[in-house]
Amino acid sequence: MDGSFHEVKTREGIFAYITLGIVKGKILNSSFTIDELSYKEKLCENCNSEEVMREMEYEEALKSQNDVDLIFMDRKLSYDKLSFPVNVIAIVKDPQIVDLNIEKSEPWLVEVYNEGKIRGAYFKLFNFSWIFLVETSSNLPWEEILAILYILGREPIPEALGYNYPLFLADKVAKYYRDKEGRILNFVTRNSTYRSFRSLVEKNRKGV
Repeated sequence: MDGSFHEVKTREGIFAYITLGIVKGKILNSSFTIDELSYKEKLCENCNSEEVMREMEYEEALKSQNDVDLIFMDRKLSYDKLSFPVNVIAIVKDPQIVDLNIEKSEPWLVEVYNEGKIRGAYFKLFNFSWIFLVETSSNLPWEEILAILYILGREPIPEALGYNYPLFLADKVAKYYRDKEGRILNFVTRNSTYRSFRSLVEKNRKGV
């Protein structure tokens, strides 16, 4: 899962439309298949959009923890310091890498810390891909986690290759609905009121 948001400033205040993209699937025969694409949304007025989005992601993760084997998030668990499931794997795209000298062939994963419920490791899947940080609360051995990351990171899409395909898709789903409703928000707040926007979003959701 991954989130996104759109903000508009008006005379009534700052309004935000927040979306959460959710991708569900399974690994079969060393390949990932998609079962479901969905999204969650929230409107907020004069709120901290980043914080509301973060809370939405963790709330959804906690709700889902008993329904799936693993939950992937584009977050840094040790930074957010919010309650998280026992089966989460979080990936950080731009970690601060210090004194890392790896003399291994790809794919590789190196644990860098183990702090209570959170274990952290750097990983690199291909010689041409980036180095990412993975944090997890699961009890899976690092070898299994690396194998899962490899399967989910080899889709031939430049933006996803070496990263994580489900998270890449979740980001696109969140941004698709963010942009779709964001255009309505921009139009309505220029020409009417926030209440009008909320009414339009409800009608759009119900297909009226």
